[in-house]
Amino acid sequence: MPVTFVLDGGSIFPKKQQVNPGIPSAVPASVVGSAEPATEPGHPIPTGFHGRRQQLAQWISAPANPLATRSIVNRIWQYHFGHGIAANPNNFGATGARPTHPELLDWLANRFIADGWSFKQMHRLVMTSAAYQRQSTHPNLERVRKSDPDNLLLAYFSPRRLAAEEIRDSMLAVSGELNMDVGGLPAHPEINLDEALRPRMIQFSLAPAYQPDRTPAQRNRRSVYVYRSRGLLDPMLNVFNQPQTEDSCERRDSSNITPQVFTLLNSDSSIDRSIAFAQRLEREAATFTGQIQRGFQLAYQRDPDRSELKLLKRHFQQMLVHHQ
Repeated sequence: MPVTFVLDGGSIFPKKQQVNPGIPSAVPASVVGSAEPATEPGHPIPTGFHGRRQQLAQWISAPANPLATRSIVNRIWQYHFGHGIAANPNNFGATGARPTHPELLDWLANRFIADGWSFKQMHRLVMTSAAYQRQSTHPNLERVRKSDPDNLLLAYFSPRRLAAEEIRDSMLAVSGELNMDVGGLPAHPEINLDEALRPRMIQFSLAPAYQPDRTPAQRNRRSVYVYRSRGLLDPMLNVFNQPQTEDSCERRDSSNITPQVFTLLNSDSSIDRSIAFAQRLEREAATFTGQIQRGFQLAYQRDPDRSELKLLKRHFQQMLVHHQ
């Protein structure tokens, strides 16, 4: 079987010591919640061809491994709160940011193991917690912001921006077009025509123009099923900070730029969603007042107040006369 060596200076010829299969030496196999590292890894990696990946997977998922479960629950926490208990999920360790609540991180890791590594149970636990259900305001907000400007103690809930995929799915859901089917072939939604027709190379040859799926049901599937190509990015998702395909993204950027406004107001995708939304309101409500109320319920999860209802009725009449 082939033997691997440490190479001196990057050259393939000056070989130094031999390298055998093993676990990363920088990660101690300590018990979760214990400060004492284990003296032996507990899951030695076989030197032969068979069983290497299985033993490595067993070591990663072992309750004695302090890194895997903490890293998972830290990312789940970051997804819901906008920032992790440890702020650097891609650099989770001694050189990354220290956890703001280390005891909470230990407890969540132990709970995650006790629940059988259930992501659904961990999401449910976080979303039913008092910290997640707090209001975004505080009776002494100015005093809290002075003592804890980054809200690390979670005295109030810091609203987070929707990610690019969440914006697309939300627009499709409100317009009534979102396809909630699970699994199946990747989806190819409609994208900006200039980007779809842009020449691009694949394996040293010219790639064909991008073609969206033929049916709306397939085009309007959830964004998790959208096919992603390194050489062709969806301009709508890209402008809302969707990560690049060649980088590992530990946290989504949150920016306010002018193209985001133009994308939501003037893009073909937004216009198509607005037409579908109007058609849905016509189907689900017989009167104009009922359509306004239904629109508010779908878009804002509330009913319009009197002033909003009056303003929209006046605007509708003005636009009706204008277009006639």
